[in-house]
Amino acid sequence: MTGFRIFGIVLAIVGVAAAAFPGWFGPLTGAAPADLFEAVERRVRGGMLLGVGLSFIAIPALRPWSTSVPSVIFYFMAGALAARLLGMVVDGIVAKQWLLVAVETGAMTLAALWLWRA
Repeated sequence: MTGFRIFGIVLAIVGVAAAAFPGWFGPLTGAAPADLFEAVERRVRGGMLLGVGLSFIAIPALRPWSTSVPSVIFYFMAGALAARLLGMVVDGIVAKQWLLVAVETGAMTLAALWLWRA
Protein backbone atom coordinates (compact mmCIF):
# COMPACT_ATOMS: atom_id res chain seq x y z
CA MET A 1 0.00 0.00 0.00
CA THR A 2 1.45 3.35 -1.03
CA GLY A 3 1.86 6.38 1.18
CA PHE A 4 -0.78 8.28 -0.79
CA ARG A 5 -3.38 5.60 -0.11
CA ILE A 6 -2.58 5.52 3.60
CA PHE A 7 -2.83 9.33 3.66
CA GLY A 8 -6.15 9.05 1.81
CA ILE A 9 -7.51 6.54 4.32
CA VAL A 10 -6.56 8.83 7.20
CA LEU A 11 -8.18 11.83 5.47
CA ALA A 12 -11.32 9.81 4.72
CA ILE A 13 -11.65 8.67 8.33
CA VAL A 14 -11.17 12.22 9.62
CA GLY A 15 -13.68 13.46 7.02
CA VAL A 16 -16.30 10.92 8.09
CA ALA A 17 -15.78 11.85 11.73
CA ALA A 18 -15.97 15.59 10.92
CA ALA A 19 -19.18 15.08 8.94
CA ALA A 20 -20.76 12.97 11.66
CA PHE A 21 -19.57 15.06 14.63
CA PRO A 22 -18.84 18.61 13.40
CA GLY A 23 -18.69 19.99 16.94
CA TRP A 24 -15.54 18.00 17.64
CA PHE A 25 -13.73 19.60 14.71
CA GLY A 26 -14.42 23.29 15.34
CA PRO A 27 -11.42 24.74 13.46
CA LEU A 28 -12.23 22.58 10.44
CA THR A 29 -16.01 22.89 10.38
CA GLY A 30 -16.44 26.42 11.70
CA ALA A 31 -18.27 28.02 14.59
CA ALA A 32 -21.62 26.99 16.02
CA PRO A 33 -24.35 27.30 13.39
CA ALA A 34 -26.75 30.23 13.49
CA ASP A 35 -29.46 28.47 11.50
CA LEU A 36 -30.37 25.13 9.97
CA PHE A 37 -28.68 25.82 6.61
CA GLU A 38 -25.34 26.53 8.29
CA ALA A 39 -25.68 23.40 10.43
CA VAL A 40 -25.82 21.27 7.28
CA GLU A 41 -22.98 23.25 5.67
CA ARG A 42 -20.74 22.49 8.68
CA ARG A 43 -21.11 18.81 7.89
CA VAL A 44 -20.34 19.40 4.21
CA ARG A 45 -16.87 20.71 5.11
CA GLY A 46 -16.09 17.33 6.66
CA GLY A 47 -17.56 15.65 3.58
CA MET A 48 -15.19 17.60 1.37
CA LEU A 49 -12.30 16.24 3.40
CA LEU A 50 -13.80 12.79 2.91
CA GLY A 51 -13.87 13.42 -0.85
CA VAL A 52 -10.22 14.44 -0.90
CA GLY A 53 -9.36 11.27 1.01
CA LEU A 54 -11.34 9.15 -1.44
CA SER A 55 -9.47 10.81 -4.30
CA PHE A 56 -6.11 9.89 -2.78
CA ILE A 57 -7.31 6.31 -2.31
CA ALA A 58 -8.75 5.90 -5.81
CA ILE A 59 -6.19 7.64 -8.01
CA PRO A 60 -2.81 5.87 -8.20
CA ALA A 61 -1.21 8.41 -10.59
CA LEU A 62 -2.01 11.85 -11.96
CA ARG A 63 -1.34 10.84 -15.52
CA PRO A 64 -3.35 10.44 -17.73
CA TRP A 65 -5.20 13.65 -16.92
CA SER A 66 -8.27 12.47 -18.81
CA THR A 67 -9.06 10.03 -16.00
CA SER A 68 -7.54 11.67 -12.93
CA VAL A 69 -9.29 15.04 -13.21
CA PRO A 70 -12.85 13.67 -13.53
CA SER A 71 -12.09 11.12 -10.80
CA VAL A 72 -11.08 13.89 -8.40
CA ILE A 73 -14.22 15.85 -9.25
CA PHE A 74 -16.39 12.76 -8.84
CA TYR A 75 -14.98 11.70 -5.47
CA PHE A 76 -14.88 15.25 -4.10
CA MET A 77 -18.53 15.76 -4.97
CA ALA A 78 -19.43 12.31 -3.64
CA GLY A 79 -17.97 13.16 -0.23
CA ALA A 80 -19.73 16.53 -0.12
CA LEU A 81 -23.03 14.98 -1.27
CA ALA A 82 -22.85 12.19 1.31
CA ALA A 83 -22.22 14.70 4.11
CA ARG A 84 -25.00 17.00 2.83
CA LEU A 85 -27.51 14.14 2.81
CA LEU A 86 -26.38 13.11 6.30
CA GLY A 87 -26.86 16.69 7.45
CA MET A 88 -30.31 16.85 5.92
CA VAL A 89 -31.30 13.65 7.72
CA VAL A 90 -29.81 14.61 11.08
CA ASP A 91 -30.27 18.39 11.23
CA GLY A 92 -33.31 18.91 9.04
CA ILE A 93 -34.25 19.85 5.51
CA VAL A 94 -33.94 23.32 4.03
CA ALA A 95 -35.26 23.89 0.51
CA LYS A 96 -32.02 25.52 -0.63
CA GLN A 97 -30.14 22.31 0.24
CA TRP A 98 -32.05 20.43 -2.45
CA LEU A 99 -30.70 22.85 -5.06
CA LEU A 100 -27.17 22.13 -3.86
CA VAL A 101 -27.88 18.38 -3.95
CA ALA A 102 -28.96 18.76 -7.58
CA VAL A 103 -25.84 20.77 -8.46
CA GLU A 104 -23.53 18.22 -6.83
CA THR A 105 -25.37 15.34 -8.48
CA GLY A 106 -25.09 17.09 -11.86
CA ALA A 107 -21.34 17.63 -11.40
CA MET A 108 -20.93 13.97 -10.47
CA THR A 109 -22.91 12.93 -13.52
CA LEU A 110 -20.76 15.05 -15.83
CA ALA A 111 -17.58 13.63 -14.28
CA ALA A 112 -18.93 10.08 -14.64
CA LEU A 113 -19.78 10.70 -18.30
CA TRP A 114 -16.29 12.10 -18.83
CA LEU A 115 -14.80 8.96 -17.28
CA TRP A 116 -17.06 6.75 -19.35
CA ARG A 117 -15.95 8.46 -22.55
CA ALA A 118 -12.26 8.19 -21.57
